[in-house]
Amino acid sequence: MTALRALTQFGATAAIGPLHCGATIKEIAAPLEPPWDIGRVSKRRRWPHLFSHGDAEFCVCRFRRITAISVQTWRDAISLPVPGTTTLATFAGTLTHTQVTAELIAGGCHPSPVTLHRPPGQLALRVETTDVTFTFQAEAESMPLLAKVGHWINSDGHECTPPATDAPDDGFGA
Repeated sequence: MTALRALTQFGATAAIGPLHCGATIKEIAAPLEPPWDIGRVSKRRRWPHLFSHGDAEFCVCRFRRITAISVQTWRDAISLPVPGTTTLATFAGTLTHTQVTAELIAGGCHPSPVTLHRPPGQLALRVETTDVTFTFQAEAESMPLLAKVGHWINSDGHECTPPATDAPDDGFGA
């Protein structure tokens, strides 16, 4: 498997192995081992909180559900969870707009340009069926390179139930 193939699968399914929006942190910690704790999103509140498995970073709400996944792809090497294992695979980074677009189309993902205002040199593609967004950055006249790939759920569709008050500590800051 290559980084391009793994990211195309993310575009097609909105999941990286067991990592997907709506999953609980306990559901993904079992098959992948506990995630790395990046820290709080806000200095004033404990939740939401950021975690990662390699370069797949994810935001978890106070009810321990994943609300966003972002894969940092601007690095020279990209580490991603390998589905069905507890290991991370490291892939060569630096993927171009042309490579990513061709692979997404070949994978049946049907990307379309994101038309919202973007900073100069930045462009994005969104997979219509999953809403996974591929963001590219170009310096001056160079080929746009993939900077990140992300998926999130909007707050309207985020229905969570709090953990039971008598639930044991989940080890993730309960």
